[in-house]
Amino acid sequence: MDEFLLCQEVMFDRKNGILEDANDFLLCDEVWDMSPVIEHTRQHHKPKEMNTLVHHITKEDCERSFANCLRKEMKYMLGSGYVNLLECNPFVATCRFKAIQWLIHSHRRFNFCVGTVLNAVNYVDRFIYINKCHGWNYLMMELLSVASLSIAIKFGETSPPSLNEIQEGLEYSFEVKLIQRMELRILESLGWELNSITPHSYVELIVWELNSYFKNHLVLDELSSRLNDLLLASSLDYKFLKYRPCVIVMSGLRCVLEDFLQLTYQDCLSHISNFIPPDQTENLQTCCKMMQETLVRCCKSEANGNPSSPDTVLIKEQVAIFEEQIDLSLIDGSNLQKKKNLVKRKREEDDGCFIKHKKYVD
Repeated sequence: MDEFLLCQEVMFDRKNGILEDANDFLLCDEVWDMSPVIEHTRQHHKPKEMNTLVHHITKEDCERSFANCLRKEMKYMLGSGYVNLLECNPFVATCRFKAIQWLIHSHRRFNFCVGTVLNAVNYVDRFIYINKCHGWNYLMMELLSVASLSIAIKFGETSPPSLNEIQEGLEYSFEVKLIQRMELRILESLGWELNSITPHSYVELIVWELNSYFKNHLVLDELSSRLNDLLLASSLDYKFLKYRPCVIVMSGLRCVLEDFLQLTYQDCLSHISNFIPPDQTENLQTCCKMMQETLVRCCKSEANGNPSSPDTVLIKEQVAIFEEQIDLSLIDGSNLQKKKNLVKRKREEDDGCFIKHKKYVD
C-alpha cells in the first residue's frame, strides 16, 4: 500500500500537557499497519482514566481546542438522515444495538479508553450510513464491529490485545486476514478520516473548565467517570445521533451534575454552556430530556444488578469464519466517490460554521 495516514485533529502532547493546532493536520508518514497485533499477556485491570493532564494546559489552549472541536464535529456526525435509515430498517437498528453493546462490553473487559470505544462506534455508524448495508446479515455486522474496534485501538491504546482476544463475546470468530481486509474497506469508505469528534472529545476540556469550581481532583475524576459512563450508555440509542456531539456531552454533564452533586451548579454549567453555539439551545433542552431518561434506566439497571451493558457475556462456542467465506465486494464501492463529495461539502460547511461562531466562542 502506498497510502499515507492523514488525520485532521488537534494534537495533544501527553508528556507536556500542551494542545497544539499543528495547522489542523496530523500527517503520519507511514503505511497503514495491516499486520496482526502481537500476542501477549495483557493486564486487564489498569487504573481508570484520570483527567490530570488537562490541568496543565492554559485557558487559551482550552478555548482554542473547544473551538476546533466545534468546527470539526459536523464532519463526523450523520444527523437525521441516518436516524431515518435506522427507523426504516429495524434489523439494521437491532444489529447496531448489539454491536455497540459488544463494544461497551469490550471496553469493560479490557479497560479500553472511552474515546477508543466511541471512535469505534462512530466508524460503525458512518460505514453503515455510507454503504446502507442492504442485504446484510448479523455476521457482516459483527465483522464490521470487530474491524472498527481494531482500527480504533491502534490509535487509542498503548497495549492492545490480539485480534483473537478481542473477539470474545461474538457469535462468530473471524480469521485475522478477513478482519484486516475489512479494516481496509472501512478506511477507504471513511476516506481515512479517523480522528472523529465524539462527545468524549470534550470531556477533558470540560473537566479543565470545572477545575475552577471544584478544587477536589477526586470529585472531578468521579464526575468525569460518571459522565463517560453516561455517554457510553447513550451511544446505544441511535436517536441521540440527530444531536451534535457538543450538545450530547453538555446534556450528559447537566444530568451528572444534578444527580451526583445535588448542589447548585447553574453557575459552572452556564459558563461551560457559553461554548455551545447559540442556535443549539433548543436541541440542548430536548437532548437533556433524553439523557435524563437514559440516566434513570442506568440507575434502575444497576439497582437490579443488571447493568445496561453487562460486564460478562455467556460464553458459547463460536462459529469460525474464514477469508474465502466472505465476499467483501458485495459492499457497494460506488459509494466511495459519493463519500469524497460528501467530505468536501462538509468541509465547506465546517468552514462557514466556524466563521459564524468564532466571534461568539472568543
